[in-house]
Amino acid sequence: MSTITVLGAGSWGTALAIVLAENGHAVMLWGHQPAHMAELARSRRNARYLPDRLLPQTLQLTADLDEALDFSERLLIVVPSHAFCSQLEAIRRHRAEGWRIAWATKGLELKTGAPLHAVVADTFGAEMPTAVLSGPTFAREVAAGQPTALTIASAHPEFAAEWVA
Repeated sequence: MSTITVLGAGSWGTALAIVLAENGHAVMLWGHQPAHMAELARSRRNARYLPDRLLPQTLQLTADLDEALDFSERLLIVVPSHAFCSQLEAIRRHRAEGWRIAWATKGLELKTGAPLHAVVADTFGAEMPTAVLSGPTFAREVAAGQPTALTIASAHPEFAAEWVA
């Protein structure tokens, strides 16, 4: 069983965390708002974004970034593009060896217009295994287990393969 930290407890991050947990991965979902994460833990539901979907009991929840980053070397960043760079900086301050970063954030870096893969490479170096998760999907459909298609793109084939199963 692999461990995965999902950073971002909005609709898309929650949906992906649900699917990963239901597929046998040990998953910790991090959100930056302690009150929101406490409510998710209490109700086992993300009422704000996916009100019709219970969270798997195996899905761990936290608002503590250090706890989330200590949980796994495999990170999935699912924050809005305007928060992407600050999230990378927060991660970099905690950096551990062996990390692998994927993201499901759309868009460009706001200040420079740089593509997100370039921002990640500038922050962590081009040698770090990275991947981008995308698709024509909707969080509610993914969380409900409806058929959909996702694509993983990476210059690191072994890391991309980790996301397929």
